[in-house]
Amino acid sequence: MTGASRKTMIQLIVLLLLGLLPLTQLLASDDKKAATAAYPGYMALEKPLIVNLANPRKARYLKFSLQFFIETQPEADLITQHLPRLRDRMISMLGGRDGEQLMSAESREQLRRELLDQLRETMMELTGRPAISVIYFTDFIVQ
Repeated sequence: MTGASRKTMIQLIVLLLLGLLPLTQLLASDDKKAATAAYPGYMALEKPLIVNLANPRKARYLKFSLQFFIETQPEADLITQHLPRLRDRMISMLGGRDGEQLMSAESREQLRRELLDQLRETMMELTGRPAISVIYFTDFIVQ
C-alpha cells in the first residue's frame, strides 16, 4: 500500500469512527463503481431458447444460448426490463425454420445478423434505443 493510499484509508477509518461518514455511503459508492465498471460488457440470456423447426418427417429442435454486448448500464437495464418481449421475438422469428439450412456456418452468421436486426428493432420500438450492440451465440444445437 502506498503512502497516499494508506493516508486515504486512515482518513476513511477516522471518518467512520467519528460517525461523519456512514458505512452505507461508503458501501454504496463501491457498489456504484462496480456497476459502472461492468459496461461496456456482456449480458447472458439466462435460459437457453428452444424452438421447433420445420420438418415434415420428424420433430426437430433448435436450442441456443446467446450473449448481448451492451455499452452502458442503462441499456442493460432496458434489456432486462424488456427481456420477455425479446425472448418472444426470438422464438417467433426462429420457430418453424428449416433445420438443414441452419447447419452451415454461413447460415448461422446470417441468422445472427437477422436476429440482431430484429432485436434492435424491437428495442427501438419499445424504448427509442437499440440497446444491443452485438449478439454472440454461446450454444447452438440443432436436433
